[in-house]
Amino acid sequence: MLRCYLVFILFLNLNSVVAQTKSVEHQDLLWTRYLVNFEVDEKWTPFLDVEERMYMFPFRQHQFLPSIGVNYQLNSGFSLTPALLYFEMITPQDPDAITKAIQREWRPQLALNFKHNITSTRLTFLSRFKSELRFKKRSTENNYRYRLLRLRMRMGLSYQINEKYTAKVLEEILINAGDQLVYNVFDQNRLSAEIAYQLSPKFKFITGYMYWFQQRASGVDFFSRDIIYFTLKHNLKLY
Repeated sequence: MLRCYLVFILFLNLNSVVAQTKSVEHQDLLWTRYLVNFEVDEKWTPFLDVEERMYMFPFRQHQFLPSIGVNYQLNSGFSLTPALLYFEMITPQDPDAITKAIQREWRPQLALNFKHNITSTRLTFLSRFKSELRFKKRSTENNYRYRLLRLRMRMGLSYQINEKYTAKVLEEILINAGDQLVYNVFDQNRLSAEIAYQLSPKFKFITGYMYWFQQRASGVDFFSRDIIYFTLKHNLKLY
């Protein structure tokens, strides 16, 4: 039901700009990420997550996202994840820009995660609903100010090929909410496919492709991004 509502909101928002002149800018990005999990017991797993996002042509920084949080396993299907993310973005979002500034944010987040085995343990349905408050500080400001609430709904499938390899496909829709919004209630849509390789009991290497389509604040300008990403997951069992 929630997914139908998100798709309906997306349809209404895109339909409102269909008669206007739209501008779509294409960019190629490279994301690298390191995630370390500290398993303190069967239910509690604190984590540290650091991600660097780069433009590929030319090769320069786009965004930097470190975060800390904890995952709490409610039962075999559900888990809850509160986190705090720090965000930096080079503006304008143009890899060829000569004049640059940094936009900074703090984002308290809360996610509800769900997984369900469809066939034995190989094929698994995945979903995540996440809310995040965005406190922004622009380059011309001295303080962080609350700007908006963003809601994120992600669904996908995971397939365990064998003991070493796992494939995954995901789709995520992001929606903005707040008094300052004029056009971009729909924020972005992300489609991704990845494969994970279990290097050892402690380390997992993940690589994949993501298509990222994002509406800008004007409502008629969009980013269309092709992304290659690499993730190293590090699990530390402390009990």
